[in-house]
Amino acid sequence: MSKVCKTPGRIGKRSRGQAAMEYLMTYGWAILIVLAIMGVLIYLVRPQKVESCNVGVPLQCEPEHYIIDRTGNLTIRLTNIGSVRYIIQNTTCANSTYTYPGANLSLSAGGGVDVYFNCSASPSLNPTATAGRDTFQQTVDITYYPADAPAFIKAQKIDVVVRYG
Repeated sequence: MSKVCKTPGRIGKRSRGQAAMEYLMTYGWAILIVLAIMGVLIYLVRPQKVESCNVGVPLQCEPEHYIIDRTGNLTIRLTNIGSVRYIIQNTTCANSTYTYPGANLSLSAGGGVDVYFNCSASPSLNPTATAGRDTFQQTVDITYYPADAPAFIKAQKIDVVVRYG
């Protein structure tokens, strides 16, 4: 004779609950792994900003205000985020120094000015570059001093990556 279970409903509910938990755990882990892989792919494939300009305080490059032509004339718009007026004395790019004539170039506190670099001797220069597509990468130097302390000369390096214009 077969044995009859006295509480047949409990066994059925327990197995259904266990099946539901196994379903959630299995597919939950699968969904979590898929989301992690998607996150990594989005991080690796996201579009990179091509142009960049890195300079130290108190100067700051204005975004998208730097350009170079095929002959090596690089122009960067710098902003003085400090509280002192500075005088830009000269700029250097690939051992080619450009000295500002006369009273040099004044950069007032909170103001901005276009700074010129002669990069014609740079090995990174591409005279056959396509405007808007090819990029130029170089570290340039700038020499400046506070307007009220000309003996206190400062020098900074500016790392720049810019599209040909």
